[in-house]
Amino acid sequence: MPSPALSVSTYGPIAPIYARLAQLYSGGAIPGCHRWAVEKLPQGARVLIVGSGPGTDVLHAARAGMRVTALDIDAAMLAAAQRRLLRAQPAAQVEFVHADLLQEPASSRFDVVIAQFFLNVFAPSRLPRVLRALAGQLQPGGRLLVGDFAPLAPGRPVLQRLYHDLPMHVFGRLGANAIHAVHDLPTHLREAGFILQQRRRFRLFGIGPRWIEGLEAHHPQ
Repeated sequence: MPSPALSVSTYGPIAPIYARLAQLYSGGAIPGCHRWAVEKLPQGARVLIVGSGPGTDVLHAARAGMRVTALDIDAAMLAAAQRRLLRAQPAAQVEFVHADLLQEPASSRFDVVIAQFFLNVFAPSRLPRVLRALAGQLQPGGRLLVGDFAPLAPGRPVLQRLYHDLPMHVFGRLGANAIHAVHDLPTHLREAGFILQQRRRFRLFGIGPRWIEGLEAHHPQ
């Protein structure tokens, strides 16, 4: 049974429409990043999806035949992901885990960890611990696939900063994330011992600026 703290949802009624909101806000860039991550998975991989949210990439990975474990601390989000999977009825089995990643022991059992728009929940000072926890779930040489807001462009990218800060403050008021500036995730990943293999940018609405980014890295451990 989850602890009482884990049973509290910071998203509540937003959870069932969260995926739709992300699609509308990004003009399809965020769903595109989700699809990109699943397309990178090797056939039959053991995949941990951390901060699985409403289950967008859980469903994609299950349909692709992966062995999927979905982990989320938010009860409403996990329930939304379970409902989505039940409606789609993919052949693959998915294990749902209601837990806090930072309280989970290292397992070293997954080929790939996916953390889509998960690292943005944390203040920069907490990212080293979070990235160590993600690395601890990977087999030696395993891959981490991350999707998030791209680092700020050179100069004074006022609009890019505002685009990041709007949902940051909205969900911050719900207690869903820390309030912080745009993360430089490539730098944080390198400092945590990850080796970057690919960066992929996604345009807002297909024609707009490339403010959403997917990152592929591996950890030699």
